[in-house]
Amino acid sequence: MSNRFRNCVATIDLAAIRDNYRHACSLAPESRALAVVKANAYGHGAVAVARALQGVAPAFAVAIIEEAVELREAGITEPLLLLQGVNSAAALKAAARHDLTLMVHNEEQLNLLAATTLPRPVHVWLKIDTGMHRLGLPPARVDDVLAILRASSACENDIVVCTHLASADNLDSPYTKQQLDIFAACTSADDLPQSISNSAAILAWPASHRHWNRPGFMLYGYSPLTVDHPEGHALRPAMTLSSEVIAVREITAGDAVSYNNRWKADAPARIATIAIGYADGYPRCAPNGTPVLINGVEVPLAGTVTMDMITVDVTRAPGVKPGDHAQLWGPELPATRVAEAVATSAYELLTRVSARVHREYRD
Repeated sequence: MSNRFRNCVATIDLAAIRDNYRHACSLAPESRALAVVKANAYGHGAVAVARALQGVAPAFAVAIIEEAVELREAGITEPLLLLQGVNSAAALKAAARHDLTLMVHNEEQLNLLAATTLPRPVHVWLKIDTGMHRLGLPPARVDDVLAILRASSACENDIVVCTHLASADNLDSPYTKQQLDIFAACTSADDLPQSISNSAAILAWPASHRHWNRPGFMLYGYSPLTVDHPEGHALRPAMTLSSEVIAVREITAGDAVSYNNRWKADAPARIATIAIGYADGYPRCAPNGTPVLINGVEVPLAGTVTMDMITVDVTRAPGVKPGDHAQLWGPELPATRVAEAVATSAYELLTRVSARVHREYRD
């Protein structure tokens, strides 16, 4: 049966994504913004989002080659940066065939470029590890690596030098300033295009703005900053995850709801069952009290999240009946609020919405 017969839907506002992208550009008008659409555009649908940004964003970024090939096969012709690069000769040749831009972040990738004959040279971004300690070459190697890349017939000469900030979401941390200083010191000898800013840095660290910025999370309507920030107020959540009430029942004081009796009624109560569960990406670990909206009224989760359903206490929301609309997150109930209740991040909530949830696009 098609998912279209099921009212569990992620409605994606493509106009909001474009507006969020334009806001990112407005904060750094001297920069170009590469739209990050990895992880299926953070759960929003990479092909649909990239198509909506064609003619607006000059380039896109994904994490892995499969994501890039999907976009190429869907007709996305703009430059595509592969953030993890490639780790085999076969993948390198495929990247060249699909005209992908490769991140080079370790010696093995550097050696692979030198050892592989390609049908055409590839565009390269060189990643420097200034403190994230996840990917990137040491700052002391920058000059030597640039010389190797410039001498390689496999590499185009339009190299971009970049790094990734570890703590830009925390405005009180001195670590971002330290990383910026390290980056400046190891790139001062070259007049190459640079890229530093992720979403948090675009919003709050103007000193990190360079030739290319990399908005990701903010495109989908949320600020990654750990504190309220005025530049985050213009962002509009693009995804509304919704479903419907499929049952309502009266229970008596002392009755338990869902698995393991995790929620018990301390007085007579009304319980509504909603057709969404952890197989759809709703977090199984969500505790009692996690907010849900039914017909615009906030009600608390009551009981363990199951594979296909959740239960909520609608005692104080009279009139709830089967077929009523339930919003799990969206403009009226930000994913950040749900994430706070679940002790996770909105990044995880958005990217884990599963393929069995139908995506519906509005523009």
